[in-house]
Amino acid sequence: MTYSIFDSTGNLLDAFTDRAAALDCLAGIAQAEPESASEVFLTAQDDDGNMVGETVYASSVSVPA
Repeated sequence: MTYSIFDSTGNLLDAFTDRAAALDCLAGIAQAEPESASEVFLTAQDDDGNMVGETVYASSVSVPA
């Protein structure tokens, strides 16, 4: 699996093979730039490039206090 983080214009910001690491990065983006959190999202693709699961927006990720 590949977990990719994109901005609203479709630019790839980062990619991971570990979902937890990708979600941690997404949460970090939401914490650092809360005004952009609804415009940054995570997608998952299987080894064949097929989209898997739901898109996760940075605004929906729990950010540590």
